[in-house]
Amino acid sequence: MPEWTNTTVGRVRIEKHLAQGGMAEVYLGTHLTLDRPVAVKVMHAHVEADEDLKSRFQREARVVAALRHPNIVQIYDFDTADGHPYIVMEYIRGPSLAAYLKNLHEHNERMQPAHVARLLGKLASALDHAHEQGVIHRDIKPGNILLHVKSGESRRMFTDQIDPVVTDFGLVRIVNAATQTVSGLVSGTPAYISPEQAQGNKVDHCTDIYSLGVVLYEILAGRVPFDAESTWSVIYKHIHETPPPIPEIQPAVQKIIDRALAKDPRDRYQTCQDMARDYAEAIGIISEATTFPFSQPSTPTSSAASEKKTPLPVPALRRLIPFLGAGVLLLALAGFGLSRLFAAAPGNASPTPTQHSMDTPVTGSGYSDPNVVAPVDSSAPIGLLRFQDGTAAADQVTITTSSMPLPPEGSQYEAWLIQDDNEQRLSLGFIAFDADGKGSLTFVDNRGTNLLGSYHGLEITVEPHPDTNPIPSGKVAFAVTLPDDGLMHIRHLLYSFGSTPNHTGFIRGLSTDTQLLNQLAQKMLAAFQSGDEAVTRSEAEGMLNVIVGDQSPDYKDWDNNGTINDPADGFGLLLNGDNEGYIQGTYSHTDFAVTVPDATENMRLHGGHVEIAATNVGEWSPQLRDQLIAILTASPGGGLEGLIRNAVALANQIEFGVDTNGNEIIEPIPGEGGTSTVYDHSYYMADMLILPQGSANP
Repeated sequence: MPEWTNTTVGRVRIEKHLAQGGMAEVYLGTHLTLDRPVAVKVMHAHVEADEDLKSRFQREARVVAALRHPNIVQIYDFDTADGHPYIVMEYIRGPSLAAYLKNLHEHNERMQPAHVARLLGKLASALDHAHEQGVIHRDIKPGNILLHVKSGESRRMFTDQIDPVVTDFGLVRIVNAATQTVSGLVSGTPAYISPEQAQGNKVDHCTDIYSLGVVLYEILAGRVPFDAESTWSVIYKHIHETPPPIPEIQPAVQKIIDRALAKDPRDRYQTCQDMARDYAEAIGIISEATTFPFSQPSTPTSSAASEKKTPLPVPALRRLIPFLGAGVLLLALAGFGLSRLFAAAPGNASPTPTQHSMDTPVTGSGYSDPNVVAPVDSSAPIGLLRFQDGTAAADQVTITTSSMPLPPEGSQYEAWLIQDDNEQRLSLGFIAFDADGKGSLTFVDNRGTNLLGSYHGLEITVEPHPDTNPIPSGKVAFAVTLPDDGLMHIRHLLYSFGSTPNHTGFIRGLSTDTQLLNQLAQKMLAAFQSGDEAVTRSEAEGMLNVIVGDQSPDYKDWDNNGTINDPADGFGLLLNGDNEGYIQGTYSHTDFAVTVPDATENMRLHGGHVEIAATNVGEWSPQLRDQLIAILTASPGGGLEGLIRNAVALANQIEFGVDTNGNEIIEPIPGEGGTSTVYDHSYYMADMLILPQGSANP
C-alpha cells in the first residue's frame, strides 16, 4: 500500500499512522472542512479497475454512514484514493473495552454488576438501532468497543460521563464489498464468532447477539468461553460445544448467558435490549448511591532516565448515581484500571507493555562499572532466551542460565527485548537466581503479541535492587542480536508471509491444517462407527481439500452434495497452482534461513531438523491424499473400515510423527518427526545464546 502519512486525501490531512489490522490501515488526521480530528481507515483492498466493486463498496459504506446513534462511531465520508477504499470517521479518545478488561482482570478484579448493566444497555441500544436499519456488525468484540469520555475534561480527571461506543460497524461487510468474495466466506474474530458465521452460513442480527453474549461472558468470567491452541479448534467449539458455566454466578445470570450463546439463532434473544433488560432485572434495581474509589497509578513525570518517579495524587471518590429503569444503570467503571488506561494511552491506542527509549546510548555488549563481576572470557554460552507459545503464538519468552555471574550486591539483572528499530525496549522483568546460582525468568505479553515479529535482540542490564525506575540504566552486562537475514525467514515461518491467506506464517499454516486434519479424521471415524456414511464422506472430502488446496484439480465436491467442504484457508499442504502449499513453503524458507551468510549455528542445526521433519510430512501427505480419494470413490457400503483407519493413523502421524526406532522418543530424523517436531525446532532456530562479554554470537 502507498504511504499515506503527510498527504491530503479528500478533505482530510493525514498526520499519523495509528495501527494496522488485517483489513485496513488506521490513521489520525484533521478534517479540513470540519476542523476536527478524525480517524481514517484505508482498506487493503484495491478496487480502481473494477467499477462493480467500487459501487458495491460505496453502497455498503453509505448504509453504515446513515446510522445515527450516540453509541456508534459516526462515519463522515468515504471514497477511494489510489484505488484503495477509505472511510473517514469520528475520532474517539479513549481505550478499548478489551484493554480495560485485560487491565482489570490482570488485577483479579471484575466490573460491578451495575456497571455491566449500563454498559450492556448502551451496547444493546446501539446494536438494535443498527439491526432495525438492516445493518449487522459481524465482528462484535471488546476490541471494537471504545470507552469515550463525553465531557471536555482532561483524561486524568474522571466523571460519570463515560460511554461505550461501537466502532468498525459494518467494516467486515464494507471490506467484503470491496473485494472479490464468494458465498460461504467465514469472517469475524474466532473467540467471538457465532456458530452460523463460523460455518460460513448466511447470518442475520442474531449473530451480533451471540457475539454480545460472548462479550458479557468475558466480562463476568474474566475469559472467553472457548479457547484453544488453533483458530479452527476455537471455531469447532463454537459450533459443537456447550460453553462452560461461570463459577459462582447467579443462576439467573447464567441462564441469560446460556440463552445468548444458544447454537440455534432461533433459541437466542431476538433483540439485544431483551438480553440487557433480563440482566438488569436479574441483578435488581439499585435504590441508593454507592461510592467506588478511583485511583491513579504512579506515572513518569520526568524525562531524566535516572530520576525516580513520584506518584500522582489520588483523585476524590466518584459517586455512583442511581438511575431508574432496567438497562440504564450507571457505568462508574472500576476506576483504578480505567484511570491507568486513560492516563497512559494516547488517542484510540490500547495500552502496550512498558516500552522505553534508551536515554543512555549503548555502543557495546559490556560496560565498565567496576562493581560488576565480569564473566569469564569464553565462547561457551552462559544462558539462553527462547520464544514460546504462552496464551498465544510466540507471546512468551523464557530465559535460563546456570553459569551467569551473580549481579553485584544491591543490584539485579533486568532483561529487555530490543525492538527492530533499536530504539524501543520491552522489559521482561528481573532474573531470579536460586541457591545454586541458576537463574530464570518467564515473561508473557499481556496482549498476546507475537514477540518474534517485532523484537530481534536481548539486553540484560544491571539495575539497583529495589528498582522503581521503569527506564533502563544503560549499564548493559550482556547483549545478543539475531542476524537480520536469518530472522526474516524465521518470521516467514512463525509470524507472517505476504502471499499466504491472512499473511499466515508457513509453519503456523502447516500446524493449523495438520491439527485440523487430525480432528476431521476423528470425526470421520466416529461417523463411520455410528453408521452415518454421508457424514463420513463429507469429512473425508474436507480432509482431502485441506491437503490438495483450492487450485488443485482434486479440489472439488466429491460427495456431490452441492457444496465443496473445505474448513481450511484453501492454500493447501501440497503445491497447487500458484499456491506453494504449506509444506513446500516451510521447507523453502527454512532452507533460506539455514543458508544465509549470517545464519547462527542454532539456525543451521535446528533448521536442518525442520527440513527433515517437513520432508517426512511431505511424504506422508500424498499417501493420506490417495487414501482419502480411495474412500471417496469406494462404492457405497463397501469395505471402508480399513481405508478409514489407515487414514486416521496417517493424519495422526502427520501431526505428531511416529517412533520408528522404538526408543520412545520422536526425533527429527527421517521417518519420525511430524508437524509438531517442525513446530518445536523452528522455535529453536530463533534461540538467542547469551554469551560472556566480548564473545561473538556463533
